[in-house]
Parts: sequence; structure tokens; C-alpha cells
Amino acid sequence: MILSDLSWNIRGTLGRKFLALAQQYDDVVDFSLGDPDIPTPDGICEAAYKCIREHRTRYTASAGILQLREAIATYESQKAGMDIKAENVAVTVGATEAIHLAFRMLLNPGDEVIIIGPTWSQCPNNVLLCGAKPVMAETFTEGFLPDLAYVRSLINHRTRIIVINSPNNPTGTVYPVELLKEIANLAEEKGLYVFSDEVYSTLVYDKPFHSISAFYPAEHLIVFNSFSKAFCMTGWRVGYVIGEPHFIKRLAKMQENVAVCASGISQWAALEAVTHAENYITPIRNTFLARRKTLVDALEGIPGIRYHIPDAAFYLFTDISATGLDSRSFCFSVLEKEHVSLTPGLAFGDSFDGYVRLAFTLEDDVSREGARRIRHFMENL
Repeated sequence: MILSDLSWNIRGTLGRKFLALAQQYDDVVDFSLGDPDIPTPDGICEAAYKCIREHRTRYTASAGILQLREAIATYESQKAGMDIKAENVAVTVGATEAIHLAFRMLLNPGDEVIIIGPTWSQCPNNVLLCGAKPVMAETFTEGFLPDLAYVRSLINHRTRIIVINSPNNPTGTVYPVELLKEIANLAEEKGLYVFSDEVYSTLVYDKPFHSISAFYPAEHLIVFNSFSKAFCMTGWRVGYVIGEPHFIKRLAKMQENVAVCASGISQWAALEAVTHAENYITPIRNTFLARRKTLVDALEGIPGIRYHIPDAAFYLFTDISATGLDSRSFCFSVLEKEHVSLTPGLAFGDSFDGYVRLAFTLEDDVSREGARRIRHFMENL
């Protein structure tokens, strides 16, 4: 079979690779994926059961069920200070599809996209799927905040989009207001679109979340979010994109030709979630806050690893450079010797090969056992 050049250039994700490798062990402690072990709340599940019982199982509009789009518009207007309506919202098969479709809407072959890193690997891969070039603006400053002078130096006549992810995966960094204003000013000066990935905006612990939507013209801003993390609905595959009505209308036509629509059953469940958002989000956020403390306490004092305690999300981005191992070798060794699965830092940018990511998405006892095994590995390295 002769495959396209594009298909050969797209790589699978390292997180998924280590997930597959971990499944060969019966006793693995899996810190690799951002997939919480917390069940989807009962009220959300009941909304899905009700939908099935009432036989509401047919296709929906490509942009999503109107009631859900209206509820998202209300929720986001209150949460992020955005003045949006249903016509500003399209519901997608997870936030990943939303980002893919939005790139398809704006990019032509040869265009460039500046992605502030570290970032999750599907983002640059989706740029490549458009025949465009991802340009990584990788950050090593305190707290992984981007150096905007460096970002500016990467902009040229082919640059179309700047992608930001706050709160950040994998670092848990939350961008402060002044930085968001500076990014907005730079993008506006250069006439660029801004893609704002806000999937972890409900899982913020120590600092307030601010959306760049307060500072950037709506016609050049696309915002992405998802039900996966906020409501523990990863497998339901419901995300959404917010933009100007003409953009959303065209994106819905793109969706019509890719997935037709997101699952109707999942959309009705999502409607219950967003309509009673704080009832569900608050206990989930509190659980992850407690789990953060559990993992940080359990890792305390382990020689050869350093980490920045995250302000948001559910990841520890951990510096293992003192071991002398690259991130893949470290992860392979820990998995083989201790049956602990981690995600190599290389998954989040070529410059982060001295890091690994741990997701604190596991119950406390499991998390402590994983930390004990990591300690044993480091002490015998």
C-alpha cells in the first residue's frame, strides 16, 4: 500500500505509547495519561440514560444541540467575562477536533503557527495535518511563562496564529493578566489570530483564571474548551469552540464533512453538566487539589528530581535531568523496573527531554505507592 507523505510525517503521541506499554503489567501505577479515575457524576450519567430511554439518539445539527450551545454561551459569559451567544459556539468531538477544524479553517500549506510550549503533542501534529509549519516557542523561565521577546523574534510574513494554553498542560502554569495583555498587544500589532486553549480553566487552585478574551478582538480570537477534564467526561468526547458567528457557521460545515456532529447522547449529558456546572466542578476540583498534596508530599525529598508545584490542572512536570537520562530512557526504565508509567517530557517539545510528566489523577493510596516505587528507582539508579 502506498501511503501519503502526510501520513508518514504524523507521529503517534508518546503518552499513548506508554499507556500501551503499561498494559502489559498487572500491577502498573499509571501516571501517564490525563484521564481521571473519578467516575462521571451520577447526574450527568442519568441525563444520558434519560436521553436513551426517550429515544433521542439521532443525528443533531452539525454545530450541536441548540440548548447546549445556549447553555455553554451563558456559562462562558459568566465564567470568563465573554459576551457570547449560541451563534458563537460550535460543539465538537472533544476539544482536539475543535482545534483541528479551526486550523483547517485558517491555514494554507506553508503557513506558520507559533505554539508556546511546552504543549500537548496533538497541537503541533494538527498544524502538520494542514501542511503548515508548527514553530515552537519553548519556555524555560520561572514558572514556564513565555518570553515574549523570543516569541516576537519568531514572527514572520508566514505566521498566521499564536497558540496559548493557560492553564497549561503539562506545567499547570496560569498566565497572569499582564502577560495576557502583552500577548494580545503583540498579536494585534502583527495582525495574528490567537488560539486560546482553556480546557483546564476550571481546575485552578492557587491563582485566578483569566481568559485572553477580555483583551483581544473577538474577530481574531478562537477559544477552545472541553467537558473532559472539568466534568470527568474524557470518554464522552464533547468539546466546543467559541468564535465569531461567521467563523462558527463555516466550522460547522467543516464538521459536517468530518464527523457530522458530536454524539447526541453525549451532548444531552453535557447539557446537564454545564447547566449545573458548579455542583459538579467544585467537588472534582477539591479532589484534585487534595491529590496534588498527596503526590507532592509523597515525592518530597526524592534525590535527583525537581518540580514546580502547579497552580492548575493535574500534572507535575518534573525535572529529571540530574539523572543523566533522557526522558524516554527514564520512562522506559521506571516502567520496566518499577511498573510505573510516566509521560516523557519529549512529548511536549523537543527541548523538554530532561522532564517527565506525572498526572495526579489516581486515588491517594495508588499515588503514594507509585511515588514509593519512583523513590526506590532513584535510590538505586
